Order: sequence, then C-alpha cells, then structure tokens
Amino acid sequence: MGKLVWAAATAHTGAMMRAPAGDNDDLERAQRVFAGFRTLGESLKAARPDVLIVIATDHFLSFDYTVLPIFALGAGERFDGWGEFGVPKRDYRGHAGFGAAVHGGMVDAGFDLVSARDMKLDHSFSCPLQLLLDGWDLPILPLYVNCTIAPLPSLRRCLDFGAALGDVLRRQQAIERVAIVGTGGLSHWVGMPQTGTINRDFDQRFLDLFTAGRCEQIASWNSDEVIDSAGNGAAEIRNWIMAAAAARSKGAKVLAYEPVAAWNTGIGVTELLL
Repeated sequence: MGKLVWAAATAHTGAMMRAPAGDNDDLERAQRVFAGFRTLGESLKAARPDVLIVIATDHFLSFDYTVLPIFALGAGERFDGWGEFGVPKRDYRGHAGFGAAVHGGMVDAGFDLVSARDMKLDHSFSCPLQLLLDGWDLPILPLYVNCTIAPLPSLRRCLDFGAALGDVLRRQQAIERVAIVGTGGLSHWVGMPQTGTINRDFDQRFLDLFTAGRCEQIASWNSDEVIDSAGNGAAEIRNWIMAAAAARSKGAKVLAYEPVAAWNTGIGVTELLL
C-alpha cells in the first residue's frame, strides 16, 4: 500500500532559472522565492519519498494540435528534458512499474488517462524539479494536464481527478512512499498583449482559499473568468488543486509569494498540510 508522505504546490516560469538584473527590489523578491524553494526541497528530502509525482503542463513541445490529450501520464523509465527557454537541460529517472499501476488504477476509476512513455519534459516540469532536486535525484512520475488549449478540463473535473489519484496511490503496491507536487500559475499572461501584468489581488484570493483547504470553492470558479482576470497562465491552478485533492490536504503554508516583474508572474511556493 502506498502512503503520501509529502505534498506541495508551486508556480513556475522558465525565466525563474535566471535571477533578475537591474532592479534590486525585484532581485530581493526573487531571492525570497529561491529561499522558499530551498526550504521546500529540504522538506522533500527529509520526507524520504520513493518517487515524486509532478503535475504540470506543456507549452507546445511534447503536445500540440496534432496530439492533444486532456490528461497524460509519463509511464516510462526515463524522461528527457527539452532544455528550452534557457532552462538547463536535465533528464530524470522514472519508475515504469509504478506508472503502469497508476495508469491502470485511473482508467479503472473512470478517467481516460493517456500513457505517454517517452514524454519529454518542458520547463513546466523542469523548473520546479531543478530547484527542488538541487544536488540530488529522485525518480519522478510526470502527469500532464492540458492547461493551454481549449477546451480545458473543468476545475471540478481536475479536483475529482486528484481525489481519484489519491485513492489509486494509496491502493497501489509498486511504491511505498509517494510525494506529489502541482505546479503552474499564478497570475500571468503568455504570448498576450497583457504579458507582464501580475494580478496580485487574484493571487492573494487564490492563496487565501488554497491555504485554508477550500479547494472545493476554487473548483466552483468559472474558468473563463479566471483566465480573463489573471491570464491564460492562471489556468494552471488546476495542477495545484489536483495535488491538494490527491494528498487530502488540510490546507497549506505559504513559503513564498512574490510578484516578480522580471519573470512576468506571481510566484507562489507552498507546502501542503497532510
């Protein structure tokens, strides 16, 4: 039987692999984000997981209009990084037996989850992983969620997926100690005229509910209104509530929140309360 030993949710952006230059206030904000990730990485290592599930998305590299699943699981033994957008290239180990167990369990639970054994990882996976696994290694299980190309899965569907995933993780027998992180958001616009805008009010409203364990209320939000007010990148809050539902978290503590102008993103770093 599996046990969830650690869970978290963080923002990501390829730009966060480079410290801001030219603005001391922005640099200080970035340093507080990096400190939050260091604390989170230490907590992850101390939890001694056997595998880390990473719930993220993709930006037209592994999936595009040719093949576009709603949910896909990287179920192979190795996952190569794209190394795009100035992100240092790093590859990761998988665990095919664990991937097969999760895939089968989710299909049995009624979710038509795609198995993508050779799925390559873009910065939505690589950025948080490089910060969390700085100087050490851990097998991962990447879980892709379509947060970019309409139609998107509803927030409610993602919360239900996360709850079913948690049940599967606890029943499977391939791995004992499981960690999970959802990554994306918070407010930012990608490739849009509003790029560079950060909606701090949205970010705070989301974090207030998320840290209080009120993901059911978040799941009731209108997805189009979220994107209109906080950007197309804010659609990635799906990954946060999926991780929280899988972990059956009681809430979360914020290790950092900073609107980093050079990164065009409201950056949140949280550890979930189990």
